[in-house]
Amino acid sequence: MRQRTRLLASAIAAVVVLSPLLREPTSDTYPLSTYPMFAGDRGAVHQIATAVERLPGGGIARLSPDLIAGTDEVILAAVTVQRALASGEGDALCGEIAARLGAGRTVEVRRETVDVVAVIADDAAPLHVEVEATCVG
Repeated sequence: MRQRTRLLASAIAAVVVLSPLLREPTSDTYPLSTYPMFAGDRGAVHQIATAVERLPGGGIARLSPDLIAGTDEVILAAVTVQRALASGEGDALCGEIAARLGAGRTVEVRRETVDVVAVIADDAAPLHVEVEATCVG
C-alpha cells in the first residue's frame, strides 16, 4: 500500500511539473516561460514616432536619441515623442529639439510607418510619413 501511494504521489507530481507543456504556447506562467514577448511574431510593419532634421536640399538627417529626448536610449526617445504627440505637445517638443540643434535648423516631429526588416536589411525609406509638427530653431 505504501509503495502504491508513493508511486501515485510521484506520478501526480510529474504531471503537475509537466503540465505547462500541454498549455497554449502564449501562456507565460511558472514553471515554464515561453517568453512570448520575444518568441511571438509581431510582424514587420510598425509605426514609430520620431524627430528628424529637414535638410536644405530636401533630404532628412536622423537625430540621435540625445537630441530628441536627452537620452542615449532609442526606445525612450521614441516613447518621449509618442507621449508628446498623444498629449498635444508635439509643437513644444519640436521647439525644444530645434533649440538643441541651433539657429536656422528645421525639425520635423513625425510618425513613420516602416517595414523594420527592410529598413535594417536595405536601409529602406518609410512606407508612410505623417508630419505632426515642423519648427525652425
